[in-house]
Order: sequence, then C-alpha cells, then structure tokens
Amino acid sequence: MNHGQQSEKKTGYANGMSNGFRFAFDALRSPLSALRAFTLIEVLVAMAVLAVLLLMAANVFQGSSTAWLIGTQKADMNTSARAALDFMARELASAVAGPIEKAIGGGAQYLQFRVEDLDDIRFLALSNDPDASGNERAVRGVFFWHDDTVDKNTLKYDREVSTPATLDCYAVASPAWHDGRSSSSVLITNVLALNFYVYTSETGLLATNFISPPQTLTELPFCVDISIETISDDDMRKYNKLSGADQANFRARNAKLYTTRVYSLNRVGYQAR
Repeated sequence: MNHGQQSEKKTGYANGMSNGFRFAFDALRSPLSALRAFTLIEVLVAMAVLAVLLLMAANVFQGSSTAWLIGTQKADMNTSARAALDFMARELASAVAGPIEKAIGGGAQYLQFRVEDLDDIRFLALSNDPDASGNERAVRGVFFWHDDTVDKNTLKYDREVSTPATLDCYAVASPAWHDGRSSSSVLITNVLALNFYVYTSETGLLATNFISPPQTLTELPFCVDISIETISDDDMRKYNKLSGADQANFRARNAKLYTTRVYSLNRVGYQAR
C-alpha cells in the first residue's frame, strides 16, 4: 500500500468519525429543541383546559355561597320564630281574667280575655307598676295579631300602658278592646299565618274544639295553642311573585310551621281587694 492510499484511508476514517459524532449530537439535541416552545394548538388546548377548571371552581364557590346564604336565612327564621313563640308564651303566662271587687261601692266587674280573631288575641296582664289608686298592681293590655295590610306578613305586638286609668283593676277593662290599639311593634316579619286556638276546657282540647272568634271570656282559657308559619327573606320575595297553585306548592315546600301550647296557671282570677 502506497502513501496515497494510506492518506485516503485515514481521510475516510476521519470523515466517518465526524459523521458519527454529528448524528449522536443531533440525537441529543432534538428533544431539547422540542421543549423550547409550544405550538399554537397546544397553547389553545391548554387555555381551554384552564378555562374549564376556572369555571368549575367558580361554580363550586357560587354554590357554596348560595348554600351558606340559604342556611343562614333558615337559621335566622328558626331563631326569630322560636323567640316570638317564647315571648308570647311568657306574656300569656302573666295574663289575668275573672271577677274583681271594687274597694268602694261594691259590685263585681270582670277582667276579660278577648279572642278577636284566629290571628288576633287580646288580654290583660299584671304590671309591675301600681294602679291609679296606688293600692294595687295595675294591669296592662296586651295585643298580638297578624298584620296582612299595612306591614304585610308581620306579627305585631302592642302593650297598652300609657292609660293606666282605663286599664286600672278597679275600672272596666273591656274598653281596652273596643278602643283599639294605639301603637304597634313588629315582632317578626315573613309571617304567612298566625293562629291562636283557644280552648276553655280539657274536654274541648281533646276534641279539638277551640272557641270561634270573636268571643270574650270572663275567665282565663284552659290553654292556648299558638302556631306561626314563616318563610325566609328570599323565599318570601319568590313567593310574592307567584300565584295560584304555583304559590301554594312553593309555600308547601319552603314554609315552616312552629307551634307551642300555653296553659293558664291561675284560672281563679285576680281578686283585687
């Protein structure tokens, strides 16, 4: 082999080695080059997936907020209704009715218990203040009723203490009912129905035979069943937009009924002597 052939052989060998290194370098470089950028389609797909995830998260957050609001309103409704029942029960527990005797002049008069309507009850209760004579405790007029006209769907309360002469235990108590209510305070709102079922005897209670209003009693009843049907603020707004069967069905699904029973502790009457 001459010198020229050896030189050509070395040159070919060098070229082969160079091509081999080039192929190996290109193989290592190709994956790195692919990671340097995304295609337009890949970017659009990634954005679409991100948008879907954000929409799902927003829906979950909105659903949680709605559920929290509904739960809060239901809790407020429950608390308000039970507080109103407790308040009315305490007032009824202090009610007085029955014959009284005048200290001067003799003759009997009666402290009366008035059932004006199924959703309107009026009675007298002992006050912490003295009466006009200064010798006995005065009585105050207590009114509970459902207002569906001025302040629609509200439970109202009034305590007449501004005219002690009218409500004095030595004076005739009945004018308190006929003069009407001089003022009013809203106990709770969103009241769809309020009912006072007044029973004058245990037999009547067992037979569900409550008295039919209007009626005036000259003694305390055996017991009074109170029921309040309420609904939340949002549900009340929806309820007022409906009518007919739709309104009745909505009421059946969303309204809640609260009840309590109050027994008269002292049916003998308030003997003012």
